[in-house]
Amino acid sequence: MSRPAAAHRIVVGVDRSFAGMQALRRAMQLARREGAQVDAVRAWVFAPTWRPGTLTWRWQDECDRAALVYLRGVFDATMGGVPRDIPVRLVTTQGYAGQVLVDHADRESDLLVVGSPGRGRFGRSRGHVTRYCVRRAVVPVVAVPAPAWARAATIRQFTRDLEQLSR
Repeated sequence: MSRPAAAHRIVVGVDRSFAGMQALRRAMQLARREGAQVDAVRAWVFAPTWRPGTLTWRWQDECDRAALVYLRGVFDATMGGVPRDIPVRLVTTQGYAGQVLVDHADRESDLLVVGSPGRGRFGRSRGHVTRYCVRRAVVPVVAVPAPAWARAATIRQFTRDLEQLSR
């Protein structure tokens, strides 16, 4: 598949994983190089466990606000904030991540950037969102792995231990 000469918009899926943060960095590098706009997308799912029609719109608004705070937090952790030299649009959408990203990256000149978490136990791939995007997107997809230091088993265990302590 040939890629358009210049992507006018780079759509990046954002999460706090090492691969997700690396994908955000890569999307910013590509945007600077190509003079493109970045749409940073965070998908969220709202599945109420009570009966339908009981003020779910209030919870949905709250989830949308929380997703925007999450997006800004990932930018802060990854890049020290939203860059001012690149046009960045923060997008929060209700839905499953893979479908939201594929639906959002719908222009011929778009480029979709996603984190690729690598392999789990027994060699099985863990990136179902990445696989979904690669299989179904109609635009080029860049799957960005986590940095080499984050792929070490010791670092992963250290991260799990930190998450347990911070709860």
